[in-house]
Amino acid sequence: MEIKEILYKSIDKHSTYIVSDIAQGKSSEVIETICEECKDLLENLDGNKSENLITFAEALIHYLLTTALIPSQRKITFNNVYVDILIPDNKILNLTPKDALIISFPKTNDISTIKNRLIEINKIQPIKENIWFVLEKNIDIETRTYVVNNNGDLPFSNIINDIIGFLTNKKQSKLKIFKI
Repeated sequence: MEIKEILYKSIDKHSTYIVSDIAQGKSSEVIETICEECKDLLENLDGNKSENLITFAEALIHYLLTTALIPSQRKITFNNVYVDILIPDNKILNLTPKDALIISFPKTNDISTIKNRLIEINKIQPIKENIWFVLEKNIDIETRTYVVNNNGDLPFSNIINDIIGFLTNKKQSKLKIFKI
């Protein structure tokens, strides 16, 4: 089984309530349920365990952003800097960086590589609070970091609620999809 198959098997199982749970501010429960259900299958996959876990987390967030109708761009290059997820888009990032959010999913635990990634992203997003990382382990890199295993101050399961909160405070009314 591949990562995508593992994820979508779980999503299919829970698809009847995912949208309503997100709308009710319960995306953390959705994420926890899906992650817990897939954990053992992901552990048994061949390859780098850290890379598999972060790839899974990124795919899950892509799905949930689409399901929640949150505008985003995925896997783009902006001013020669690769971006995993940009919310809402590069036009907003270019015009008003305070209204744009970049989420990075480094598929490594190497602190040097992760810090270099942050330096690169900071070239296009000067507001450090608007750069979020999703990591396997809690590593202090002086930016908002979500930890997939839900240890630490910012558990991965909270990320969609936090994205919705970020967007709710922005002036683009088109971004206020769910009022939580």
